[in-house]
Amino acid sequence: MKKPSFLGEFLVNSGQVGSVIPSSGFLIRKMLPVTLPWHKMDQIAELGPGTGVFTEYIQRHRNASSQLFLFEQNEAFRSDLARRYPDLTLCDDALRLGEIVRDTGKPFDLIISGLPFANFSYELKEQLFDAIHDALAENGTFVAFQYTLLLKEHFRMHFPTMDTGYTWMNIPPAWVFKCKKGSSRTLAADII
Repeated sequence: MKKPSFLGEFLVNSGQVGSVIPSSGFLIRKMLPVTLPWHKMDQIAELGPGTGVFTEYIQRHRNASSQLFLFEQNEAFRSDLARRYPDLTLCDDALRLGEIVRDTGKPFDLIISGLPFANFSYELKEQLFDAIHDALAENGTFVAFQYTLLLKEHFRMHFPTMDTGYTWMNIPPAWVFKCKKGSSRTLAADII
């Protein structure tokens, strides 16, 4: 079975796929630094894993007892992820985050997103941000990358405690939004 390509899927499904190539290692390390407290995370979600470059990194670093859930709408990517990671729960819609929280009885400590929010309607963005916020643990973290800063205020409306970063070492260069649920205190040093 041939692995789906980002370029091919972008050309066919540009509303779902936000880039023509997978994320770089630089972007992965910007979003998931080595200081991340993996040992404290029981439940992790990845939204829009695409070809699985973040998934592979998370699999190598997460606590063996933690649970990782993947949410991918693109059928070709979802099929490839199911083949490569048969032990992971794979869902077709990020709006189902709340179902997983109800089913497991645990909120998410970390939600990673590669979703192309700029491609979505205002209503869908609102639904997704609400679902993500509601599914996070009280002190949970939401980390997303985007190719524009235009959505910064939209992120801030849902997550007042937010840090932004940038990496040129990705094609295209990307902005990273690290958002914290809960109190308005600053992000913990081990999450930044």
